[in-house]
Amino acid sequence: MSNDQHTGMTRTSIQRDHALICPASHVPVRFPEWPGCEAVVLISPEMGAKFTQMLVNLDAGATMAPLTAGEEWFVLVLEGRVTLSGHLEGVLDADGFASLAAATDWQIEASTGGRLLVFSKPYIATTDALVPASFVSRLEDVPADPFLGDPGALLQVLLPDTSGYDWGINLFEFVPGGTLPQVESHFMEHGLYLLAGQGVYRLGEHWYPVAAGDTIWMGPYVPQWFAATGKHNARYIYYKEMNRPPGAVPG
Repeated sequence: MSNDQHTGMTRTSIQRDHALICPASHVPVRFPEWPGCEAVVLISPEMGAKFTQMLVNLDAGATMAPLTAGEEWFVLVLEGRVTLSGHLEGVLDADGFASLAAATDWQIEASTGGRLLVFSKPYIATTDALVPASFVSRLEDVPADPFLGDPGALLQVLLPDTSGYDWGINLFEFVPGGTLPQVESHFMEHGLYLLAGQGVYRLGEHWYPVAAGDTIWMGPYVPQWFAATGKHNARYIYYKEMNRPPGAVPG
């Protein structure tokens, strides 16, 4: 990808029902509640989404805690090491992740400098007695299965697919030339972060070249499709709504 700085050109594209945000467009911010942290808010309700997706850079000793009551969080460590305390305890390094249920008290402290990918959203309860449980794990401990029998597209399901969970976080890995099996269109929205490789993403009638570090928001019903290009596997992690009907709201 070319360097877009100082030219007025950018691959970033913000549309009514989707967005591509490339690293050259990132603008960091700081929150008083997170001392020592610098966040890039990639996707948020201000865009029209019902969730938030951020990159968070942490200095050694930086701390994070829930920003809003009633929100659930998913945290993936991209770089460094962090310690999780409070409702759930553990130490996470690169490729470790935590699922943190709503209405829980937790804190993350950076043992060293680090970088996190974070998803958060208001939890939508159900009449089912099952409720989500917080847990920690690692990407390497989650099975990677051929998607619809295609060995060129491996899918890791990072959260349990049970009725208590109102969202899913999955990881796709494609060999060069691998594709999604169809152009999808559905009421669920997505937030996506490309971890490695490159490819082409179709969003509506737009075709976008994408590479590691890019973020994509896919709103409800936007036609979507991906093909991996280049000489190395492409990997991306994405959020999706799960187990709730259209129009479901927190409360």
